[in-house]
Amino acid sequence: MKKEMCEKNREAWNEATVYHQKARKKSLHEGFENKNFTTFDRDCDEILIEKLNDIDFKDKIIAQLPCNNGRELLSLVKFGAKKGIGFDISDVAISEANELKTISNLNVEFYRTNILEIDDTFTNSVDFIYISEGSLQWFSSLNDYFKIVSKLLKPNGKVLIYEIHPIAYLLESGYDPKMPTYIENFSYFNRGAYSYKYGLDYVGETTYEAKESCWYMHKTSDIINAIICNGLEIEKIEEYNMEMANNEFIKPLDKFPLSYIINCRKRDKNASA
Repeated sequence: MKKEMCEKNREAWNEATVYHQKARKKSLHEGFENKNFTTFDRDCDEILIEKLNDIDFKDKIIAQLPCNNGRELLSLVKFGAKKGIGFDISDVAISEANELKTISNLNVEFYRTNILEIDDTFTNSVDFIYISEGSLQWFSSLNDYFKIVSKLLKPNGKVLIYEIHPIAYLLESGYDPKMPTYIENFSYFNRGAYSYKYGLDYVGETTYEAKESCWYMHKTSDIINAIICNGLEIEKIEEYNMEMANNEFIKPLDKFPLSYIINCRKRDKNASA
């Protein structure tokens, strides 16, 4: 993935995060003052919570990449993890993450970095990685991305991916609610970069003269192949008609797969067959 595209996305997310902060006001700061507060409070999070409750987090080191402003990782640590590590390309998001960390008093570290440039300091150091909605589309090569995921994980370390289904991108038309939904919006098979010019304020849904950002369409097979080609075993795949992005046009289309969960683990090469 070209560095200039990563830099474009960094600038776009720095800009968008300020709009997110304005929309949320201080709700996250006030929320994390409560030791029982989490951000998994949407209807579509019920299944996620069920899956998380099946995972033993005790004494585990967990990570999220990208982690945005850390709200989900801080919430995940409350499931009993010993430590959380978050990585994100946005300077503004990581700055906010550190503010929320201080308020919550949780054992979490945040790093501002290009995910694909995470160094060897973290090799084989993580027990569990969480990949949340809207993460994979920002990487042109999923093979490069999951190579980093595999590098960070300890042998037998687990991954939970809770993501927007590729089909959902064919049913939306950006962030303008006045635009109609039409399936020919994007090509399922296009491997080139798509440009966002409408802004990334999915929180306040404001429009502004935004910095350009680039995202990539990935087929379901691209996702699966990138996982298995990097030493990860898929344990379970489930698809849902839950819409994760609060897009009013998509919500009635419950006949389509709109989200999915993949559970996988890193193979232990030293284990006997």
